[in-house]
Amino acid sequence: MVSVLLIIAAMVLLPWLIQKTFKLESWVPLPMLQIATGILLGPSALGTHFPEVFTEIFTASVRASLDTIGVLAITIFAFVAGLELKPKEIISQEGNSIWLKALQVVLIPIILASSAFYLFFEDTHWHHPEANFWIYIWCMGVATSITALPMLVVASRNLGIYGTDIFRRLLALVTFDDLILWLTVSLTVALGHTALNALLFLGAVVLLYYLWPKLLDLLGPSSWPTMTVFLALALSAWGYWSGLHYVLGAFFAGMITPRKAAEWNKGMEEQQMYWLMPVFFIWTGLKVQWSVPFFDIILASLGMLVIAVSTKFAGVWLAYKQEGIKRVLFKTSLLQTKGLMEIFLATVLLKAQIISGNMFAVVVLMSLLSTIIAVPLAKQFMAK
Repeated sequence: MVSVLLIIAAMVLLPWLIQKTFKLESWVPLPMLQIATGILLGPSALGTHFPEVFTEIFTASVRASLDTIGVLAITIFAFVAGLELKPKEIISQEGNSIWLKALQVVLIPIILASSAFYLFFEDTHWHHPEANFWIYIWCMGVATSITALPMLVVASRNLGIYGTDIFRRLLALVTFDDLILWLTVSLTVALGHTALNALLFLGAVVLLYYLWPKLLDLLGPSSWPTMTVFLALALSAWGYWSGLHYVLGAFFAGMITPRKAAEWNKGMEEQQMYWLMPVFFIWTGLKVQWSVPFFDIILASLGMLVIAVSTKFAGVWLAYKQEGIKRVLFKTSLLQTKGLMEIFLATVLLKAQIISGNMFAVVVLMSLLSTIIAVPLAKQFMAK
């Protein structure tokens, strides 16, 4: 137990020291640096060059403890993210046209990105040898098109547009985009023997969306903390059992929970970013390993980044071309804040044996690069 606590303490401190020492605050978000630190400490870096040190530090019991903490951290993180998605509120503000724009910004990039993966990433180095190839390229199209809502908020604050009209419109777009993407990949991953369980789970989510707020009102405010935690953990477990992912269950729990019922949890997002999420970020990096030359991983990451930017531009241009090319480029840049959402999705695909460890490494590196370049790119196209 002492060794686990010391390792966690180092996980919290080391990336922060690197960021402060090299003055990277305005360039590299701390979570991205924590993931990069995990990669350097992982089996393909530290484990390759200093295997005895790696084995001594990350014993089986330490890995099990870190995995448990990581699950709890990401469950809370996904629940808090889900609290921001209230479909009724967004439709009342934006109208039903938000669906059409969201579909344009999602489906066009998915189709184009899937085509690119069909052409350039068909080798079995990148997908699981027993995976259905068509499911693989479709899921990678989805992964390439995703945007992380929490990182969009961080980027908007850095750009000084947080709370503005363009921020609210982007937030509405991304929440609906992520909902469409998660539903798409969840049903794709669940094809086969878990499809019925997945459909039952999604049906229960729709039912709870209407019934859960009424139940909370009936039970009264004193019950809200306990019932909220119960819902987040229970839906996470159910999502995992149904063949989807516990992250999806936690995200839907946040979407279902009324904001007033979660006011007791105010500030948890910031607190858990310091207490729990460093473990998840670095633990994610520690899982990254590859069997091809590292140069191939870097080249593939850059190729995937080009695919992500160009295909997203096509979708945004189709939906917002009337606003002018500069605004389209601005939105395209901000939507490259992929952060953890893409890594979550890659984790689901790796666990479902759709992608290989090599592609998981590519996705993690591409997510880091994409999130880092988003704000500098967006600054170039901001209205003066």
